[in-house]
Amino acid sequence: MKIITAGQLDGYQRRKDRTVSLRFITQEKTSGEIADIDRLVDTFGILYFRGEEKMNRDEVDELDAVELDLYDEPKSQSQRLRNVLYKVWMQDPTGTFKEYYKHETERIIQHYKGKIHE
Repeated sequence: MKIITAGQLDGYQRRKDRTVSLRFITQEKTSGEIADIDRLVDTFGILYFRGEEKMNRDEVDELDAVELDLYDEPKSQSQRLRNVLYKVWMQDPTGTFKEYYKHETERIIQHYKGKIHE
């Protein structure tokens, strides 16, 4: 499902995790269009916004062809690894998580460096 609509960028807010929250305003929507928007809440996708120039069919096709690894999993692999390490650390929180994370990631790095054949 996708939404293609005219809209106005109304504002943005910087967040502490360095992401940005964008706010758009559209013209009036039908009940069906609003239902489509409701179904897409909390999904991951692509946002393409441009000024007053009209979007052509080639651009729509190009956007539809973009593949993102994050469609099914909105977290990067490194974020997932960090979260898993945090959960393991929480089972026996010895020292600080920062120390634990550094130790474990270094152990993983050394493990894979040992597999390199020069």
